[in-house]
Amino acid sequence: MKISTLLNEDANSHAQLVNDINAYLVRLKANSIFTIGTDLLSRELNDMGHTVTPESLVDIMRKSKYISKVTVDSIVLVGAPTSSEDSNDREAVKRLANKATDKRIG
Repeated sequence: MKISTLLNEDANSHAQLVNDINAYLVRLKANSIFTIGTDLLSRELNDMGHTVTPESLVDIMRKSKYISKVTVDSIVLVGAPTSSEDSNDREAVKRLANKATDKRIG
Protein backbone atom coordinates (compact mmCIF):
# COMPACT_ATOMS: atom_id res chain seq x y z
CA MET A 1 0.00 0.00 0.00
CA LYS A 2 1.30 3.44 -0.85
CA ILE A 3 2.14 5.95 1.85
CA SER A 4 -0.04 8.58 0.16
CA THR A 5 -3.03 6.23 0.41
CA LEU A 6 -2.42 5.73 4.12
CA LEU A 7 -2.07 9.48 4.67
CA ASN A 8 -5.31 10.14 2.79
CA GLU A 9 -7.15 7.55 4.86
CA ASP A 10 -5.81 9.11 8.06
CA ALA A 11 -6.86 12.60 6.94
CA ASN A 12 -10.32 11.32 5.99
CA SER A 13 -10.80 9.56 9.34
CA HIS A 14 -9.72 12.71 11.21
CA ALA A 15 -12.12 14.84 9.15
CA GLN A 16 -14.94 12.35 9.85
CA LEU A 17 -14.13 12.46 13.57
CA VAL A 18 -14.28 16.27 13.60
CA ASN A 19 -17.57 16.19 11.66
CA ASP A 20 -19.07 13.69 14.10
CA ILE A 21 -17.94 15.80 17.08
CA ASN A 22 -19.43 18.96 15.59
CA ALA A 23 -22.72 17.24 14.76
CA TYR A 24 -22.94 15.90 18.32
CA LEU A 25 -22.21 19.32 19.83
CA VAL A 26 -24.79 21.02 17.62
CA ARG A 27 -27.42 18.48 18.75
CA LEU A 28 -26.53 19.16 22.39
CA LYS A 29 -26.84 22.90 21.92
CA ALA A 30 -30.14 22.50 20.07
CA ASN A 31 -31.45 20.63 23.11
CA SER A 32 -30.19 23.37 25.47
CA ILE A 33 -27.46 21.14 26.88
CA PHE A 34 -24.37 23.31 27.30
CA THR A 35 -22.08 21.09 29.39
CA ILE A 36 -21.08 17.47 28.87
CA GLY A 37 -18.48 15.21 30.41
CA THR A 38 -15.48 14.61 28.18
CA ASP A 39 -15.54 10.93 29.07
CA LEU A 40 -19.18 10.67 27.95
CA LEU A 41 -18.41 12.20 24.56
CA SER A 42 -15.40 9.91 24.27
CA ARG A 43 -17.60 6.84 24.85
CA GLU A 44 -20.19 8.09 22.35
CA LEU A 45 -17.51 8.58 19.69
CA ASN A 46 -15.99 5.17 20.43
CA ASP A 47 -19.47 3.67 19.93
CA MET A 48 -19.53 5.40 16.52
CA GLY A 49 -16.33 3.57 15.57
CA HIS A 50 -13.72 6.17 16.42
CA THR A 51 -10.84 5.55 18.79
CA VAL A 52 -10.53 8.50 21.15
CA THR A 53 -9.74 9.22 24.78
CA PRO A 54 -10.79 12.23 26.85
CA GLU A 55 -7.20 13.50 26.61
CA SER A 56 -7.17 13.27 22.81
CA LEU A 57 -10.55 15.01 22.64
CA VAL A 58 -9.15 17.98 24.56
CA ASP A 59 -6.44 18.36 21.91
CA ILE A 60 -8.89 18.02 19.03
CA MET A 61 -11.53 20.34 20.48
CA ARG A 62 -9.35 23.27 21.55
CA LYS A 63 -9.91 24.94 18.17
CA SER A 64 -13.63 24.26 17.90
CA LYS A 65 -15.90 27.25 17.39
CA TYR A 66 -18.59 25.48 19.42
CA ILE A 67 -16.50 25.19 22.60
CA SER A 68 -15.90 27.90 25.18
CA LYS A 69 -13.93 25.65 27.56
CA VAL A 70 -12.64 22.09 27.34
CA THR A 71 -10.86 20.04 29.97
CA VAL A 72 -10.31 16.34 30.55
CA ASP A 73 -13.36 16.42 32.81
CA SER A 74 -15.88 18.57 30.95
CA ILE A 75 -16.78 20.42 27.78
CA VAL A 76 -18.63 23.74 27.97
CA LEU A 77 -20.32 24.93 24.80
CA VAL A 78 -20.41 28.50 23.57
CA GLY A 79 -23.56 30.21 24.82
CA ALA A 80 -23.72 28.37 28.13
CA PRO A 81 -25.20 30.53 30.86
CA THR A 82 -22.65 31.80 33.36
CA SER A 83 -23.22 31.97 37.09
CA SER A 84 -23.55 35.78 36.94
CA GLU A 85 -26.23 35.43 34.25
CA ASP A 86 -28.03 32.88 36.44
CA SER A 87 -27.85 35.28 39.36
CA ASN A 88 -29.20 38.16 37.25
CA ASP A 89 -32.01 35.95 35.94
CA ARG A 90 -32.94 34.90 39.47
CA GLU A 91 -33.05 38.52 40.61
CA ALA A 92 -35.25 39.50 37.65
CA VAL A 93 -37.66 36.65 38.37
CA LYS A 94 -37.71 37.58 42.05
CA ARG A 95 -38.58 41.22 41.22
CA LEU A 96 -41.36 40.13 38.86
CA ALA A 97 -42.76 37.75 41.47
CA ASN A 98 -42.74 40.52 44.09
CA LYS A 99 -44.55 42.89 41.71
CA ALA A 100 -47.17 40.26 40.93
CA THR A 101 -47.66 39.56 44.64
CA ASP A 102 -47.97 43.28 45.44
CA LYS A 103 -50.61 43.69 42.72
CA ARG A 104 -52.67 40.79 44.08
CA ILE A 105 -52.48 42.03 47.65
CA GLY A 106 -53.00 45.73 46.90
